[in-house]
Amino acid sequence: MTKIKEWKEKGYFLDIDWIRNFGGTIPSLIFISLRYPRLVLNANKACPDGPFTLKPKKLPYEIPDFKKEMKYCKSTERFLRPTHLCNPLDRDIIAMANKLGAFIKSDWDYAESAFNFVNEHIRIDFSAIKSDIETLHAGHGTCVDKMSLFISLCRCAGIPSRYILYSPQIIQEGYDTYVSADPLIKKWYDSIGFFAIHGSSEVKIDGKWVPSDVSVDPISTVSLGVPIIHFGEVIEDKYLKVIGNTMRIEGLPYGLKFLGSLPFRVFAGAGRAINSTISLALDKGREILNEMSIEEYDKKIRKSYKPRWATAKQKATNVFQSLK
Repeated sequence: MTKIKEWKEKGYFLDIDWIRNFGGTIPSLIFISLRYPRLVLNANKACPDGPFTLKPKKLPYEIPDFKKEMKYCKSTERFLRPTHLCNPLDRDIIAMANKLGAFIKSDWDYAESAFNFVNEHIRIDFSAIKSDIETLHAGHGTCVDKMSLFISLCRCAGIPSRYILYSPQIIQEGYDTYVSADPLIKKWYDSIGFFAIHGSSEVKIDGKWVPSDVSVDPISTVSLGVPIIHFGEVIEDKYLKVIGNTMRIEGLPYGLKFLGSLPFRVFAGAGRAINSTISLALDKGREILNEMSIEEYDKKIRKSYKPRWATAKQKATNVFQSLK
């Protein structure tokens, strides 16, 4: 196999699929920024005391020391090999995978343990894009960061894993909590009806691809008043709607870390406002869980939960088509 073909398989190029699916959303942000410059100025001045990231003061977990006898997958097959920002051969990834039960538990049980670890212990926030190992060391990250870490842990254990990327329309609770936190982000979302990009993942177990969305931790989910997301659960049409096409890829392209980090630096005030809101949501979730267990909460909320959407799906779909 030539290097160029291998790089294409690994998704290292920002190709036509990336441009078709996500490229059209950037001009809309630029247009809004130029048309409403005060929104940008106010966004960067807003929430000056808000956190730039939600990095925990102390990691809520320990990364074991690497030992030579630790097992890990050395395969160069697709969906098992290292890709950009996702290196299952890193010593700390190997050590954490072994701690979580790699090659001891069944593939399902291990993947579920890795899912729960990333979902519960890596804090979601709006910050610059990171690699799997950077996310493990930092204890926080975006949905894409959390996804890279989960995929890396699964590949390390010999479980094929891939990225799922799409533009989502979110539920009303998510809109009220996160989007409404900042006028600029709200204007952008309202203008197109969906987020530019969301990251999820799939792992292959017994020949079938299993959905695995590790983006939002259980405590934040509780604050929204929606059911807890479990390993293997399909979240589409429950928590979000897919607008346009879905990309299923082995790896992330070069340049994504730089390009994806620009909004968090250019619109730093917006990020601080959203991170402040996420922090408040965590506090609210903890208060709720002081009154009941997370299992009791999940069982209760699933009996009555019906998703409410922040905007009409048809409107969002029409906008997506017009941007292509």
